Amino acid sequence: MAKLSIEQIKEELAKKNFTLIDAAGYENLESFITIQCPKQHITQTNLKSFRHDSYKCPCCDKTIDFINPSDVPQKGNKYRLIAFDQATQKFGLSIFDDGQLVYYKLFTFSGSAVNRMVKIRRVIDEIVIKQWKPDYIVFEDIQGQQNGYITFKTLAMLLGVVSEVCQANDIPYECVSPNVWRKYAGTCGKTREEEKILSIAVVKNKYNIKVTDDVAEAILIGRYGCAMHYDVGKIAFGK
Repeated sequence: MAKLSIEQIKEELAKKNFTLIDAAGYENLESFITIQCPKQHITQTNLKSFRHDSYKCPCCDKTIDFINPSDVPQKGNKYRLIAFDQATQKFGLSIFDDGQLVYYKLFTFSGSAVNRMVKIRRVIDEIVIKQWKPDYIVFEDIQGQQNGYITFKTLAMLLGVVSEVCQANDIPYECVSPNVWRKYAGTCGKTREEEKILSIAVVKNKYNIKVTDDVAEAILIGRYGCAMHYDVGKIAFGK
């Protein structure tokens, strides 16, 4: 399909009562543009996502509703570190109290990339930080993606979202390179599939639990964070 003109983009948005704010980076249907909904919320999306019948302004979407899971332990006076991997659809998370793994979960997010960002920010801000009260957060840095530029750009957006919400809440954090935590965990492999298998195996060996690769990596990122950031972690893990 031929590249749309700015006027054509405006006309398409107007069909759903949205207005165009900025299209400076527009090149094709997957390019991000900035738009405004009828309630004046400003957000980013692309025309490919906007054309879906199910598209909603992420700020207006009332289906975004998260409840604090009942099985998350009370923090008490323990040093709490929370870790998660780098993903926007299957989001692995782990909690360590005084160096001990006390909780792990896989969050699943749907919708457009920007819609997922809004949901993830709310989970981190309203639940992870305000309800679980971490002393430190560790999350994975971005790396080159086999499935291309769009995925890399989406993960770069996530990196900015997580960094911003941590700084806004004055929570110390580290963005750790995959090569660094994998070297510590002993899960460096020749292929991505091999690394996933190794992560699951290491978690099974260390904690005697069976989890998905997303959760396994979140646990190993947390394990690395504990060892690097407080003494009890170094003692607990023998490093």
